[in-house]
Amino acid sequence: MTQPDAQGNGHVAAVSAAIDELSDELIRISRDVHAHPELNYEERYSSALLADTLARHGFDVERGAGGVETAFRATLEGGAGPGPTVAFLAEYDALPEIGHGCGHNLIAISNIGAGLALKPLMARLPGRVLVLGTPAEEGGGGKIRMIDAGVFDDVDIALSSHPASNRTVIPRSIPVEESWSLAMVGYRFAYHGRAAHAAVSPHHGVNALNSVIHLFTGIDALRQHLREDVRIHGIITDGGRAPNIVPDFAAANFMLRSRDRDYLAVVVDQVRQVAEGAATLTGATLEILDAHPLYENVRPNEPLAQAARHHAEAVGMTVHDPRPGARGGASTDFGNVSQRIPSFAISFSVSEEQIPGHSLAMTEAAISDLAHTSALGVAKSLALAGIDTLTKPDFLQAVRDDFGARDGA
Repeated sequence: MTQPDAQGNGHVAAVSAAIDELSDELIRISRDVHAHPELNYEERYSSALLADTLARHGFDVERGAGGVETAFRATLEGGAGPGPTVAFLAEYDALPEIGHGCGHNLIAISNIGAGLALKPLMARLPGRVLVLGTPAEEGGGGKIRMIDAGVFDDVDIALSSHPASNRTVIPRSIPVEESWSLAMVGYRFAYHGRAAHAAVSPHHGVNALNSVIHLFTGIDALRQHLREDVRIHGIITDGGRAPNIVPDFAAANFMLRSRDRDYLAVVVDQVRQVAEGAATLTGATLEILDAHPLYENVRPNEPLAQAARHHAEAVGMTVHDPRPGARGGASTDFGNVSQRIPSFAISFSVSEEQIPGHSLAMTEAAISDLAHTSALGVAKSLALAGIDTLTKPDFLQAVRDDFGARDGA
């Protein structure tokens, strides 16, 4: 990695000073978003809060970006001529029941913070900075809708962040074949049978619940023939109304995950065959419905990771190497962005002890002093990586070359 020059050191000082000056405001925003948890595509309060903040600081803000009501696109043009476009991706949706148990309030401030930190510098920088408000990461696929609407068409680099328990993890190197997170898709398997009295005339009925039971046992039998990275998990959502009535309708929702989207397609086909077989066994009719959009696996980028690590250390963050064999078992629509343009998200610590994501413990940690300190450090690191992209053509070319080398990973 090229060592920073004097101008680079000046950028570190300027960005750090900008974030430090904004810190009280950003922490208030984090606490405000945390106190108003909103589910997929319902993030009206949080979206308005973030968009209003960016507009007040001089960004040109488009609300409802890509036709998505709770999305936004905030733009800041550089004053030194044309150049690349860097986008910082903010998230702000919450989880049912537990609120911000994934810490999206912190993703929000670290990414709007990165954009705001560049505001005083943009008159002397080329290109353009975007802060994109991307709703509905928790299952709604907000970034997918924005991709389809063309919001990312002119973006050269996408940067973001995500809370990660008690360690800030940024790798030094990333094998070209490596893929992060799991590709995921979800389906609803609905079986239609025929009701009958379960004791008097069961022979007149077609038991839809039996189909669902065969679906589960068939998938369990299938597991031994799938790759070790595959995850298939489901619940019965409808199983009948009374034990003395042959269920005429039963359904289950499943999520299917794999390390890469290509093998996930194989898994989907095999599970579909199991589902069809379950219908054949009972005589029920099968209906397969989409239940979750396709989240693609994250394509990493080594030059962006190296820049993020260098800058995180420069602003005083403690950075860890990934644990051996760690790839991450979650899924995110950030993966869909990463498959289309070079992207990187910093995973940062929010607690002293290891805690699970999507938990009440994470909800509490997401407004801790440590979490806010980390999020502000991430904002500085992202802003500095953005400056690299705007001002160093060789760096941008290395990022693009790495992205191309990982095609199909």
